[in-house]
Amino acid sequence: MKITLLKSFMLFGAFLCFGIAQAQEVSGTVSDANGPLPGASVVEKGTTNGTQTDFDGNFTITVSDNATLVISYIGYSTTEVAVNGQSTINITLQEDAQALDEVVIVGYGSQNKKEITSAVVQLDAEEFNKGVVNSPAQLLQGKVAGLTISNRGGDPNSNGTIRLRGLNTIGANTEPLVVVDGVIGASLNNIDPNDIQNINVLKDGSAAAIYGSRGSSGVILVTTKKGTGEATSFEYSGQASVSSVAKTVDVMTPAEFRAAGGVDLGFSNDWLDLVTQNGTTYVNNFAVSGSSGNTSYRVSANFRNVDGILQNSGFDQFNTRANISTSILNDKLKIGFNSSLTNRKSEFGFYEALRYGVLYNPTAPVNGADSPFAFNAAQFGGYFEALGLFDSFNPVSIVEQNSNTGRRTEFLAGVDLKYALTDNISLTATYSKQLNRNNNRQYYSPTSHFRGEAASTIKGRADVFNDDYE
Repeated sequence: MKITLLKSFMLFGAFLCFGIAQAQEVSGTVSDANGPLPGASVVEKGTTNGTQTDFDGNFTITVSDNATLVISYIGYSTTEVAVNGQSTINITLQEDAQALDEVVIVGYGSQNKKEITSAVVQLDAEEFNKGVVNSPAQLLQGKVAGLTISNRGGDPNSNGTIRLRGLNTIGANTEPLVVVDGVIGASLNNIDPNDIQNINVLKDGSAAAIYGSRGSSGVILVTTKKGTGEATSFEYSGQASVSSVAKTVDVMTPAEFRAAGGVDLGFSNDWLDLVTQNGTTYVNNFAVSGSSGNTSYRVSANFRNVDGILQNSGFDQFNTRANISTSILNDKLKIGFNSSLTNRKSEFGFYEALRYGVLYNPTAPVNGADSPFAFNAAQFGGYFEALGLFDSFNPVSIVEQNSNTGRRTEFLAGVDLKYALTDNISLTATYSKQLNRNNNRQYYSPTSHFRGEAASTIKGRADVFNDDYE
C-alpha cells in the first residue's frame, strides 16, 4: 500500500503562483566527449521548470538557490548537479550503452534507440512526475524538450493545452495526435495516470509520414500496463493532497477603500477569501493482474475525488480498464483486447466569482438583511446586491445561488489480431470503437442578480448542452 500526503500550491483563475525560495539564474554548457549536445533537457528536479540546450549546447535557466539540475539526453546517462549558489555549470554526459539498446515504439513498429534517426523521447513510469497527478498530460510536464503543457487557472476540470514544437498550423488542430495502445485519435481523458506504462513522443516531421496530416503537430504514443507474472497479484495505492491559494491579486483593503473615497457601506469583507477554499484530492487505485497459460490479463479500477480552490468546483471520477492478450493456433495467432470506461461528474463553478471578488466593494455586506437596503434582501435570495451599478454582482451570491455541472462518459474498446505467416512476415488487423457523451447544465436562480435577472421581468435561466459523438 502506498499512501502519500502532500501540500501543493495551485494557480486558479486570477491567482498567481508564488515561490518562497530565492531564485537565481544559472547558465552553462552540456556536452559529451565529442563536443556540445544541442537539444539536451535541463530540468530543475522536482518541478516542471526546464529548458533545452541550443545548437551550441548552451542553456540558461532560473532556479531556486538550493535546486538540483537534472540533465538528460537520449543515449546518455542522466546526470544530476546541485546548484549550490553557482551561476555557471558545465556538464559532460556519458554514453549509456544499455539505454541505446532499449526498444522504443515509433508508430510503425519498434526500434532500438541507437537506430532511431528521428526525434523520439521515451518516458517510463520511473521518469514520470510524482505526486498526485490527475491527468496523463501532467506526467510529462517539464520532461520533454519542446513540449509545453499548461493549465491556465489550475481548473481541475480543464484538459489543459498541449503544444509540441510551438504552433504548427492556423485554424486547424494544433495539439499532438494521441495514440493509446495502437488506437489512433484516442482521448487522454480516458486514461488514468496510474494505468500508464510508458509514453513515447514523436517530435519531428517523420510523424506526419506515419500518421498523415493528423501527425503534423507531433504524436504522443501511450502504452498502458499489461498483465505479467504467472501468479495473480493485487495492487492498491492511495494518495491525498491539499491545494491552497499561494498569492492573490493585490486589491484594496476595506480601510484603503474608505481612505480613497469609496462608498462606505459599513462592512469589511475579503471577497476572494469568501469564494475560495482549500481544495482536497483523494485518489484510490485498485488492480489485479496475472497470466494463465497463453493468456495474460490486467484489470484496474480508479476513483478520484477532486475539489478545486474555487468553491463548488471539482469532480468525482471513476475509471476502469481491462487489457487481455492470448495466443492460439500454436502461437501463430496473437489476440489482444483492451477496453476502458471513464465516468466523470463535474462541478465547474463560476470563474466570474473570482473576477467580481477583485472588483466588488470590500465594504459591502454579504447578506442583504445586514445592509442599509434591507428591503431588497428577499428579491435577491437574501444576498446584498448594489443596484444601479454597471457590471457589479455579489461574488458569494454567484457561487451559492447558481449551479454549473456536467457529466462526461467515455468508452473505448479495441481488438488486435496478428497472424505469423513466417518468422519474418505477419498479417495484422486492428479494430477499435470510441464513444463519447457530454451533458452540461447551467442553472441560474430566479433570485440571482447574476444572469438570473432578478432585477428584471426575467425570472431564472437554464442552459442545457448535450453532445454525443464517436
